[in-house]
Order: sequence, then structure tokens, then C-alpha cells
Amino acid sequence: MWVPASLSWRLPVEGAVLPDNGKFVDEVFRDPSVRHGLRIFPAESIDQLIFEVRNGKLNIRCFATNRWRLAKPEEVIRQLTVLMLSNQYGYPIDRISVEVPVKMGSSYAAKKADIVVYRENAKLHPHIVVEVKKPRRRDGLEQLNSYMNATGVYFGAWINGDDAVFQWRNEPNLFEQLHRLPASHESLDDVKQPMTKGQLRPLLDLRDEVEYLEDTVLANAGVSAFEEIFKLIFTKLYDEFEKAETDPVEFRTTTAPAREQYERLNSLFHRACEEWPDIFAPTENLELTPEALISVASALQTRRLLDADLDVIDAAFEYMINPEQKGDKGQYFTPRSVVKMCVKMLNPKPGERVIDPSCGPGGFLVHSLQWVTDRFLREKFARNLEKRKYDYAGSRLFGIDFDPRLVRVAKAMLLISGDGKTNIFRVNSLDLREWRSRTDGLEGRVKDGTFDIILTNPPFAGSITQPEILGSYDLAYKGDPTNNKRSNRMTRDVLFIERCMRLLRPGGRMAIVLPQGNFNNANADYIREWLFDQARILGVVSLHPNTFKPFTGTKTSVLVLQKRKPGESTDESEPIFMAINELPVKNNSGDYLYRVTDGEFDLDEDGKRIVADDLDEIADAFIAHARAQNLSFWSESD
Repeated sequence: MWVPASLSWRLPVEGAVLPDNGKFVDEVFRDPSVRHGLRIFPAESIDQLIFEVRNGKLNIRCFATNRWRLAKPEEVIRQLTVLMLSNQYGYPIDRISVEVPVKMGSSYAAKKADIVVYRENAKLHPHIVVEVKKPRRRDGLEQLNSYMNATGVYFGAWINGDDAVFQWRNEPNLFEQLHRLPASHESLDDVKQPMTKGQLRPLLDLRDEVEYLEDTVLANAGVSAFEEIFKLIFTKLYDEFEKAETDPVEFRTTTAPAREQYERLNSLFHRACEEWPDIFAPTENLELTPEALISVASALQTRRLLDADLDVIDAAFEYMINPEQKGDKGQYFTPRSVVKMCVKMLNPKPGERVIDPSCGPGGFLVHSLQWVTDRFLREKFARNLEKRKYDYAGSRLFGIDFDPRLVRVAKAMLLISGDGKTNIFRVNSLDLREWRSRTDGLEGRVKDGTFDIILTNPPFAGSITQPEILGSYDLAYKGDPTNNKRSNRMTRDVLFIERCMRLLRPGGRMAIVLPQGNFNNANADYIREWLFDQARILGVVSLHPNTFKPFTGTKTSVLVLQKRKPGESTDESEPIFMAINELPVKNNSGDYLYRVTDGEFDLDEDGKRIVADDLDEIADAFIAHARAQNLSFWSESD
């Protein structure tokens, strides 16, 4: 694949045909606001493009009309798509038209179809419609579907250059995704030949896909969109987990009758439930109608979920789980940059037990697994790395949450990462009554004073008023049950501080996200005094107000501490690491901000965009501070 270099250059003289397509394309796409890209096109296609300066502006030759057009990003994508249809799929240029009027009822659509491929040179019968101008998946598919219904074509494609979706119109308003378009000599049966696991494409934007499905296929399905999409994600994970790279996948649609396809996919779901029995009940079934199931399954069938970008999956789950309900409970998914900073600062090691008593989708646990794998296991145990990961996750990582949906998500995320699902429990961390007389092993495996590390972002909205819960916490008595009356109401985040401290062993360490008021409000003095007595405060990182947008603008900080050992005295002179997160993870709208150099997104070693925050630098500064203070978990050898 061609990756543009960072270049600086001026327009050639009028009428000059540009000899270096790479330089031109780089100039067109250098603006970071451009949402089209070039990921899916090979370098040889870009070399075939023809550019010329006309009237002081860069133009590109249209292969379908043999005319010059302004070289905007979407026009470059259109010409590359025309080349793809001709070179890869074998459609003659004479059968391809651009800017085709589409009749909608008695009038024509305001916007013309970007590309239409016809069955014959006379261009009488449309065969394929392609949408390239709308860069966002949801907008592009809505536009494409309207054109496919209006023209009666069975095949269509949305392409923005970074990603592509290929569709087959099964019937009006019911569309099925394919892994490619048919070539000029092929039928639907040819396209629907089984894919191997190795042929699955990377997952780039699951949230947009889910949003589109909710607004179309699932809008009137009468089922929980979260439950049914999650069942299918779960089923597909199992299918990929069981397959070698050269094995054909079973999670796919075919040309068989809809009911037969439903039975096959439902059977695959039951096999997944048997293999991983603690996520769904064995009596559960896929609840979608066969027709709706085919549409939803087809949207996932071409993508690889195992080893996928966890940020992509996180964003989809965050969207699917009702934001209003989460907001009422003060639950907000922790941005991955914050998670990575906390994990890096605490430096989990293979022999240490880690718990998140408000684990949500499992982000802290997943990244603890990744940290230990990359830093300690990968080089030492290269030959049996997967087994070592499995053993570590199964014996050292623990998560708790009271939301059944989030418990399922956490188990799935750990399945994707390395399988720590057996240590995720559904229980209210604050209500100790729920911990008694259980049959899931919670009491024996999660005991107070046994954890080396706690990483957590507890709910920071809502209050606890039940006397049976409040009576179990010293902080409900302002830290002193012998001299103070119990409060009638306590915010949950305050009680979580004490609950976490109990779970930690003496000398254990914790990173916890808390509302800023706990650090500076006058009426929270007793919380700070109690904490200084119980733990050494190692650091405080003030997070940017945009961190949890669009769900809340609450100002938060990360508190890093180490639980004192019995008999250890307090020392007010102990230095505390202080930092302010000045470069936000997100903008005011809650969209992630990415680093850009010379107009190009900066990419990490895995080809993922790097978030434009300063949290990794803050983690590095904390590590230097920890070593200077001779903190045991960050020695010079670490």
C-alpha cells in the first residue's frame, strides 16, 4: 500500500502534467480535516492517475468522461475507484458513468450517483452503484441504499478510500454486506464463496456500523440492539478463536433460505455458549428474525474481531450502552489514554494480583494484560506466550461490576485480549451483603487485603442512602465511627475509596479516577485526612475537563497512592508528584484528537493513530519521580 511522505512543494507552471503523483496526492490529502483516505488502494493505481494544472488549480483526468475535474479528495477517490472497477473487477470503462441522475418517484434526486456500472455498453441497465463523496459510513450507506432502491440495482458500494462496504440488495430496504463486489463475469454465488480467517479485513469503525444498523435493520426489530449485536460479536469471536488462518470461517451468510441460515448461525451461537458458558445462558437463542439476522451478521462477517483495535470495539460498546442510563449512574468509559497512563505508572508485574472493583468494559484489566505481556512475558516465554498470557489472566486479573451488560462486555474484551473471563463477577462492590452465600467463587477468590494493584474509575455520581451499606464504612462517619454520627447520604465515589483500600494488601498501590472536589473542597477535609492516615499519596494527575465528554464535563483527577504497612508512620514531608493534563484526549464535542505532523496523522508501530494528549509524557515523569523516591515498584532495573 502507498503511504504518502511528508513533502513541501509549489504548484508547477500552468498546463504542466505532474510527473510525481505521490507529491500531488500528498498535497490533496494533507489537510487533517479531510476524512477520505487512500488505505485500500494499491500504489500502482495511484501511479495511473493523471494530473494537470489548469487555471491555476490542480485537476485530475476523469477516466469515464475523458474530461478534467478539480482534484478534490473525493474526486481522487472516485477515479481510483473507477480504476479498481476496471482493473480489478474487469468492467470496461465504456460501461462506467459518473455523476448519473437518479430518478426518485416523479422527480430526480438532488444529488447524482457518483459512479454507476452498467450491464452493457449501451448503458441501459444499471448493475452497480457506488457512493464516494460522503466520507462517513452511516451517511454514505444511507445515500447508497436510497440509490440502490431507486435504480433497482442489486449491488452497491460505499468507498471513502480508507474503508469500503460492499452490499447486495436482498429486497427493498433489506441490504446484506459482502466482502467484495462481483467481477464482470461473476454471480452472487461466486461472491459468497467462503472466506478464510486470514482473508478477514481489519475492523476500522464498529461504532458507525452499529449506529447504521440501529437506525435501519434494528429500528423496528422489537429486540434489544445491544443484546443481539453483542450475541453476534460473541459468536464471531468464538468462530475466529476456533479457526486457523487458512480455515474457512463459519460466521458468514450464504445463498441458502433465510430460515436455514438462522438455524446455522444460532447453532454456532450455542456452541460458543458451551465453550464459554459464563457469558450467556445455554437456553438463550438469537432473537432477530432470520432476515434481520442476515443483514446484521453480514455487516460483521468480513471483519476480524480477534486481536482487533480495542479502542474501536470500546467506542461501539460505549455507544450501544444507553448513555443516559450510564450518566444517571455516573458511569463513563475511561479513555484508553488515561487507562494506559495509569497502568504504566503502576507497572503491574507477572506475580501481582490486579483488581478493578468497578471494571465496566474491562479496560484497566485488558491493558494490564497487555503491559505484562509486552514488558515481561513476550521475550522470556516466546515459545508458549499464549499459554502464559492465559495463565496470567486467569490467576491474576479480577474485575467486578454490578451492570450485567458491562460484565458481559468485560468478559468479551478479555476474550479478545487473552482470556481472563473467569474472574469477572457481577456484584455490587459496595454492598457487602451481596458477597455472602454465593456459588460463583467470589468469596474465595476476592478477599480483602490480598491485591497488589487496584486500577479503577468508580461511578462519581449518585448517592448511597441505605443504612445497611453506610454502616459498613468509616468514611460514612467522617472517618471516625467512635466519635461521629453516621451520615444519611454518601456519594458512591467516596465509599469506593474505602472499599478499594480494604481490598489492597499493605504496601499495595492504587490509581483511581475521582471527581476534583475530593481534592480541594473544604467539606472533603475528612476524606483527605483519612487517606493520609491510610496511605502514602504518591501522585495526583489533574485530567482535562474534556476527558469524559460528550457524557460529562466533570473535572476529574487520578489519585495514585500506596497503602501503608502496619505500624508505618505518616510523614507530611513525603513529596507528591503533581501534574496537569494540558493536552486533552478529546475536543469539546467528545471526539478524539490525534497527533498530526506535516498534515499527516502520526501512527504507532501498529499503524494506529496516536491520540494528541500528554498523558504518556506525564507517566514518564511519574516514573522518573518514583525512581528518585526509591519506590519499590519502579527500581532502576524495571
